[in-house]
Amino acid sequence: GMLHGTAGPSRVSIRKSGIGQSAYQVHDEDVTAATVDYLNRQGVQSRAGTMTKPFSLSVGFMLPHQPFVARREDFERFADKVPPPETPVAFSDALHPHFMAWREACGIVAVPDEEIRRARIAYWALVYRMDVMIGEILAALSANGFEEDTLVIYSSDHGEQVGEHGLWWKQTFYEDSARVPAILAWPGHIDAGSRIDRVISSLDINATMIDALGGPALPTSRGRSLLPLFENAYTPNWEDVAFSEFCTNNGDLQRMIRKDKWKLCYYHGQPTQLFNIEEDPRELNDLSADPDCNDIVKELTTRVLDGWDPELIWERIQTNLRETRIISGWTKNVKPTD
Repeated sequence: GMLHGTAGPSRVSIRKSGIGQSAYQVHDEDVTAATVDYLNRQGVQSRAGTMTKPFSLSVGFMLPHQPFVARREDFERFADKVPPPETPVAFSDALHPHFMAWREACGIVAVPDEEIRRARIAYWALVYRMDVMIGEILAALSANGFEEDTLVIYSSDHGEQVGEHGLWWKQTFYEDSARVPAILAWPGHIDAGSRIDRVISSLDINATMIDALGGPALPTSRGRSLLPLFENAYTPNWEDVAFSEFCTNNGDLQRMIRKDKWKLCYYHGQPTQLFNIEEDPRELNDLSADPDCNDIVKELTTRVLDGWDPELIWERIQTNLRETRIISGWTKNVKPTD
């Protein structure tokens, strides 16, 4: 319909921002209702003494996500409260060949201030609406007596640039895009309001859940349980390291490593970026060409390429594309039922 194309990384998602309704929000409201109903039914069993085993519940929201449209009530709540992007397009990323090509391909070389304003207001509104829905779920958890004995984890699959660095959506290694939430609540095990300032990976969330259940660690997973950090945030055997990668059919072969205060972004065939996240949290000063950083660039480049061969990955991508064309042609002609 009117929002066709706005769910992907395309200028249309910014141009058509503002007041409206997306299918994603309707989906999330349906998910919320189903979740609350599930917890209420579990509560009935618990009170009746017929609940024989614990539950594990995954709640998947689409919000906040483009299209950047929010219902009028929520949009107007934030209409005069959202500031413009705080991070300008830095000299280093304005001239970086990947970002120059990416901005051109997505049509975001120059986005009018009014579109930026509308899209950011809508995004804040969608975050608020998601918070409301999460609140309904937590209230049901409490109302049914499960709050004190349930590990609750909130995380996400990616962030959102919302105009920072002159970029939108995900698809970058900047903190706005690659850094995701990790909020855990477990009464009696995790101190409320505590914050652990260590580098972790999304893989560590799975390992933490398994450890909390007393299960054996997955034998081939690189995930690490976070529980020891809750006992001692400065445990010496924790390596502050995380990876992220972005590979596309168009030949983008990119990988990032965050190690301690450093972040190195490797772009195959293009210049590397290096940032000191502690001193430069908004990533405005690319230190990759700084002679004083030669050693850290070499160390992190070696680490980021260890077991990750971009040429081999590109061969696999091309093979997958050829296979997909065959399968798509077969599907179009045969029209299988599944």
